[in-house]
Amino acid sequence: MKTFYVEKLHDGARIEDIFIISGKSIGRTQEGAPFVRLKLTDRTGSIDAIKWDAPEAVCSGLAIDDYVHARGVVSKYKEKLQIVLDNVRKHGDRVDPTDFLPRCPKDTRQMMADLRTVIGTVQHPQLKTLLEHFFNDAAFVERFATAPAAQRIHHAYIGGLLEHSLSVAQLCNLVAGHYPEANRDLLVTAAILHDIGKIDEFSWSRSIRYTDSGHLVGHLVSGAMTVDEAAGKIADFHPFLRMILIHMILSHHGEKEFGSPKRPKSLESLILHRVEDLDAKVKTFGEAVSANGQSSDTDMWTEKHWLFERPLLRGLPEAVIGKSAADEEELPAGPGQAQFDSFAE
Repeated sequence: MKTFYVEKLHDGARIEDIFIISGKSIGRTQEGAPFVRLKLTDRTGSIDAIKWDAPEAVCSGLAIDDYVHARGVVSKYKEKLQIVLDNVRKHGDRVDPTDFLPRCPKDTRQMMADLRTVIGTVQHPQLKTLLEHFFNDAAFVERFATAPAAQRIHHAYIGGLLEHSLSVAQLCNLVAGHYPEANRDLLVTAAILHDIGKIDEFSWSRSIRYTDSGHLVGHLVSGAMTVDEAAGKIADFHPFLRMILIHMILSHHGEKEFGSPKRPKSLESLILHRVEDLDAKVKTFGEAVSANGQSSDTDMWTEKHWLFERPLLRGLPEAVIGKSAADEEELPAGPGQAQFDSFAE
């Protein structure tokens, strides 16, 4: 059982525990002595580690995705924590895989039940049959429910694809209610299936890694191919409906420089792109601001974030917004409160 998790490591800590290798490079000092840099990972994050005067067994005997027994001291190097290793060796004993792969904090069964509820609201017969083609397949559901949505940016953990797809579908359902000119069934169906190609883009047995399909094809194209093949098996599936659904999958990244072969050309594809991007960005923002502690009056900003290219505000301090609703006594409903509650439902 693991004792030392990456998120809890601090400068000066002496550690001895099991990690998985997610990165490796070999170098030599100016004097010619070999050293090995490793990226050691568990379910809470990754940390760089270095073994000076590394023997051949370490230089050539360790590989990415190996479990290793590591012993060393945590120290700061260029303002980042790293482990200076006394010893590192391949760990051949059994491990608990849940110690090494990050998992969605939400309940998978409840998320899948919520997704099936959304699927149940789709009335268009061909789109409903298409969704049932996938979600009545137990093997597909197992992979869809466990797949990550990314390797490191947003929802990069087991169950991330399901969480992201459900969120996008629920948001698209709300937006379709606000813009009735959008075809709601088409929008929701595409939202559920937009990232289906990530099942083939990633492998996630020991670590989240790109597959050959992920490198060579990518999830937009492989997802479009998967949905196109399924639609082709459904009798009388309208060819233009099939085409527009494929277009929505291919265009959901919005711009060619972000991986979309086509840019959105229908109202539904535009909405899907904006909603999907919003969900991904909000998730990334939340993970960034929570990575280094809670907000406070004296430490309100993160360091410059590599994706947003700016520091991020962790949250408004209590002095500005007052106590949270959970800390306040329940107040009687004011004018208009009933209408607001009705809208929220």
